[in-house]
Amino acid sequence: MKEYYKVTNVLEYLEGSAKRFPDKIAFADEKETLTFSQLRDEAMGIGSALKQFDLHKDPVVILMDARHVPNLKATMGILYAGCFYIPLDPASPAERLQIIFEKLEPALVICDEKAQAAKEALGGTYRFVDYETLTDTAIDEDYLESVRAESNFFDRLFIMYTSGSTGVPKGVVHTHGQMIDYTEFTYRRYPFDEHTVFGNQSPFFYANCLLDIYPPLAVGATVYVLSASLLSFPKKMVEELQANKITELCMTPSSFNAIAEAGVLEPGCLPDLEFILPSGETINGKVMKQWESAAPKAGRFWNFYGSTELLSASLYKVDRDYGDDENVPSGIPYRCTHILIVDEDGKELPRGEKGEMLIHNPWMFSGYYKDDARNEASFVDDPLKQGYHELFFRTGDMGYLNEKGELVVVGRKDNMIKHNGYRMELGEVEFAAKGIRGTHDCCCVHDKESGRIFLFYTGEIEEKALRSELKSKLPKYAMPEKVVHLDSIPYSANVKADRLALARMIPELGD
Repeated sequence: MKEYYKVTNVLEYLEGSAKRFPDKIAFADEKETLTFSQLRDEAMGIGSALKQFDLHKDPVVILMDARHVPNLKATMGILYAGCFYIPLDPASPAERLQIIFEKLEPALVICDEKAQAAKEALGGTYRFVDYETLTDTAIDEDYLESVRAESNFFDRLFIMYTSGSTGVPKGVVHTHGQMIDYTEFTYRRYPFDEHTVFGNQSPFFYANCLLDIYPPLAVGATVYVLSASLLSFPKKMVEELQANKITELCMTPSSFNAIAEAGVLEPGCLPDLEFILPSGETINGKVMKQWESAAPKAGRFWNFYGSTELLSASLYKVDRDYGDDENVPSGIPYRCTHILIVDEDGKELPRGEKGEMLIHNPWMFSGYYKDDARNEASFVDDPLKQGYHELFFRTGDMGYLNEKGELVVVGRKDNMIKHNGYRMELGEVEFAAKGIRGTHDCCCVHDKESGRIFLFYTGEIEEKALRSELKSKLPKYAMPEKVVHLDSIPYSANVKADRLALARMIPELGD
């Protein structure tokens, strides 16, 4: 029978590149370098070792160093055993891990020395195996062939947990088929090929890392896993990008901001960098121009909008100049992506009006694992009542399409608050502040006890001047009561502003 999809399991990407480029570096970190053939063979050995646990399409947790090549070997080994993987941060609070494990009920947990504290906190309820004990097993080809024979395009590939607005982690389920559709589209759209050199800055439990795993496996590109410490030493980050001749770099705008603020981006200092991909937050023209000057071969940014659930939904290769105080749009919706902007009643809004973004695309996630209530609330079928099935994901993001058809994302619906008698979104304040010259990064926190808005920011502009500029951009009811200058914004492990850490600062600020 003819297969209409050339690839039906993501391991075929690894196997294809191992055949075409057996001795080429696939992934490298500070300690280890791995060729495509080595990654394939070692992953097949780990998959064979997992046979002893009698697994069958079960959830297997990876609780290991999330910026280390062995994590990827464990990932591919789990897939060879026919299971789906769940990458978790071993440094996560024990309470968060308990919540995840109780719902997930993993069949097995693969851990390393970084997970010792987490393992002790989780107790003896779950089955743990040390990664090192899985690495010396001979490849059992008959077993692996039998597993592959039962594999399916719709098999679960991974569950990635992301923080929910209620504080309860959300388990986002993606299948092999969804990742294949995303990968095929992605490496053609940019385009990436075997000559692309990826700089991976995202930990393997964060969705941005997927761009640095599956497209490179598909095209036979090399990935250098960058140390987390490099963001604290921007000059070393630049040196690492130079030394490894990195041509692709995807980071959060906060990370791009941090490097730019450090003053280490000299004109032309990154001659190999071709693809600059900020994702996740707003970025302004000043930062963009600094990176474009440093990487003349790139020419322009590739700004995109995505989420763990949708991976990517819009892309914009910046085609015009932006002022220092302008925010760059998040992209033009893909032709294979349907974006609706709706009001609180679910009615579609005209272009230019802000509302919640509903999105459907070919690689949209399957749902939240074992969470019927959240799935019921997160999807809507045929929202425009046109008489046929089209399933949309309620992103919870607020945005609009500007006059050029570009998507502008302004914040989160779950950051809606009532302030001075008006309903408003904290992202409105952040969006306005980021567009002011002299402001580099910012984050708003609403103190429910006092009802006040605190705007934390970095940059050279003084607090009084920033307040004055905000008055010309925001309605009176949306003005923050307190503007606080910081040397740096605290970030979470996903390199996003840590609102909880900022909230803990409020009692110390006084009136």
